[in-house]
Amino acid sequence: MTLRARWSVVPAVVGCVLAIVATVTSCGTGGSDDPSTTPRSTACVSEATAPAEQIGEQVAEWVRFCPLAEEGAAERVRHPAGVVTGDLAAAVAATLWQTQDGRPQCGDEGGRTSGPNRRFRIEVGLGDGRVAELAGSTGCSTRDATLFSQLETTLLMDAAGAAPAAAPRDPISCPGRFTTTLTDADGASAAQLVDGAEHPWQSTVPVLPMPAVVADVCAYSGDGRRRTLVDQWRTDPATADAIRAQATTGYTDGVADCEPDPGATSYVVVLGDRTGTTRTLAIDPTRCATVQAAIGTPPVDTYLGLASPRLVRVVSRSRP
Repeated sequence: MTLRARWSVVPAVVGCVLAIVATVTSCGTGGSDDPSTTPRSTACVSEATAPAEQIGEQVAEWVRFCPLAEEGAAERVRHPAGVVTGDLAAAVAATLWQTQDGRPQCGDEGGRTSGPNRRFRIEVGLGDGRVAELAGSTGCSTRDATLFSQLETTLLMDAAGAAPAAAPRDPISCPGRFTTTLTDADGASAAQLVDGAEHPWQSTVPVLPMPAVVADVCAYSGDGRRRTLVDQWRTDPATADAIRAQATTGYTDGVADCEPDPGATSYVVVLGDRTGTTRTLAIDPTRCATVQAAIGTPPVDTYLGLASPRLVRVVSRSRP
């Protein structure tokens, strides 16, 4: 069987980011305290106007993910759309610069991690008004994967800290069919998932805009339309967010040929954040471990690609 995958993986949990957020008490998305200072734009630019080395020499005013510079570029990682400003931006940029120092130059084969390639571009607004960038791929090296995770974690936590908490929800009723379309809900954070991409392949909207705090896992036997629910469980918050993280960087693009495996277990995973927003993944190891996800607001069933073995393991071993 040949499965055509579209374009769309495993960030590590970065302790230094947690420390930054905890210790920079004046951080957040506020700008300068000087009323005479006119705030500069935090919008992405098409091309950097300063060399990357300036990140280590100047105080950053803002940091964010931006679209890949190459038109038509593939393997785009899905990431939060926010921007970090103020004291937190300066602290995050300093940490990013330390992480990238000594980062290897990766070719198609050399220096890779065990994870799939998911490409990202970080822009840093400098104190002199220019913009520098750090581009990388989570499959290139552990430093690249950490760069992505450091900014992603900061943005996710910042969004969660500003969001109202919804009442805990009951475990979901597993759908009678293998689908991502029956178990999604919109909470206060759903507005952050609106997809403004002109074309589907340009989309970088994440599954959730903040950390997952709960995951309901539905396990099925059988394949195709003949599937039977055989198990269901709810994970703890840390495991839920580990699944979300793997679903961000843990899949590959391209074309795959594999033999069907009708004896494998398939999974529907419903991830939820603290505001009550839920989005669903469907991982099908019977068919080359394809991954579908409910993406955007309103949620649209979207083919992401082929799950890495690690993503499948994280889900299959997530039962408490």
